[in-house]
Amino acid sequence: MRRNIEKKEQPKNKQEKLTPQQVWKNASMIIGTKKKEQVQAEKKAAKHIDFPEIKSKLRELAEEKIKLFGSKDEFLRIELKNSLFHIPDFSNLEGKYTPKNKVPVPDFFPKQTLNIFESPDIYKKLDIDTLFLIFYTQPNTVQQYYSATQLKLYSWRFHTKYRTWFQRLDEPMLITTDYERGDFLFFDYDVTWSFMKKSDFTFEYKYLECAEL
Repeated sequence: MRRNIEKKEQPKNKQEKLTPQQVWKNASMIIGTKKKEQVQAEKKAAKHIDFPEIKSKLRELAEEKIKLFGSKDEFLRIELKNSLFHIPDFSNLEGKYTPKNKVPVPDFFPKQTLNIFESPDIYKKLDIDTLFLIFYTQPNTVQQYYSATQLKLYSWRFHTKYRTWFQRLDEPMLITTDYERGDFLFFDYDVTWSFMKKSDFTFEYKYLECAEL
């Protein structure tokens, strides 16, 4: 007789946590996924909204006005005439730009910010120096957000302790679960405002800014 050998149940593989190295390399993929999810969410949110009670009330008011003026044509003529006296002034609807530090400038100097910088597409055409300038001079704005997103697509990573951006110059000499060591390029925004090399630098992953942009 053959003996049935009981096989021990293999434990189910637990979902492996992404290593810091994978987080570093896959940042652009995360950004792309986030963007697709945002587009899908906007499409779902863009549903036709109907307010039957409001429509019914407006219809009742229109019928009362038609009775008051005697005919629908007369009602429409009066309403059209009234609308011409209440044309909105769209120039007053635009927000006024207030500079943080006012300085005297010539009359031909632009007084308003350009609307193109409110679109993420323009940041794809800017060079690295300009992206760093926007990031450090426009804190807590959508411009800083878009510049940071583009810097990450260029494989720059933000160090939350030193408040500066780092980029690998080569594959790390040592990688652990908590840090990696190697040669990096960093942007010295505080003193020289230039790119500098940091050899044998230990980048602790707890200071790696991993927010999904």
